[in-house]
Amino acid sequence: MLRWRPMPSETLLYCLTRDRELADALEGRLATTLSFFYNDAARLHQAIVLRPPDLAVVDAGAVRREYGDAGLAPIVAFLRSEAPGARVAVRPIRGAEWLVAAEAGEQIEMLPAEADACVAAVAALCEPA
Repeated sequence: MLRWRPMPSETLLYCLTRDRELADALEGRLATTLSFFYNDAARLHQAIVLRPPDLAVVDAGAVRREYGDAGLAPIVAFLRSEAPGARVAVRPIRGAEWLVAAEAGEQIEMLPAEADACVAAVAALCEPA
């Protein structure tokens, strides 16, 4: 007789980044995570409305006014309102960590700006508790 055993659920990760090398490194490292990458905030918003993630990573370098983005604060506020159970992590722009932290607000995970350290930090956030 077969016994039913629940499978551990995968962490659902949404990542807003325009850094292809970071996306490739995250995808390669996060084998047990269901990861989706977006290069603009509008696509990230659409995905969140359909299914909120467990973890949302926002690369501050992907937020650009020339692409119509209003800034980091509105993206984090949208994540908080539409996915209240999601953990939010922000990768700052090197040298502007304090400014990015201030704009993102409280209750976020600040990631390292350096790519390898950022990948390691995200991997740690995706590990089961």
